[in-house]
Amino acid sequence: MDIDIEQCRENDKIKEVISKSGLSVKHIKLLLRLSDTIYINGINYNVVVEGNHVLILLISSKPDNQTGVFKTYSITNVLYKLREIEKEHDDFETRCEVEGDLFKILVNINA
Repeated sequence: MDIDIEQCRENDKIKEVISKSGLSVKHIKLLLRLSDTIYINGINYNVVVEGNHVLILLISSKPDNQTGVFKTYSITNVLYKLREIEKEHDDFETRCEVEGDLFKILVNINA
């Protein structure tokens, strides 16, 4: 997968990808809430939406921008938000994977 570095730096571009995904309004709002949490916690990331599958690729914590290195409190806050969303919405399933230096959040939306 190619990583668009400019998109990683621009939260508005990522929100545009989510908003134009074709998902239901409910799921778009949930993903935007998760996106805000990632951004507020200073993590460089990217998003790919394909049908009902969403890949959120966490790349690094700011300001270090060293691929694969995250601040503990930042990643904890993101995972807590993810847990909270999944707990409240039965149709929102997640799985996390580490591949090389990247932390992948895979979201399956059962619409």
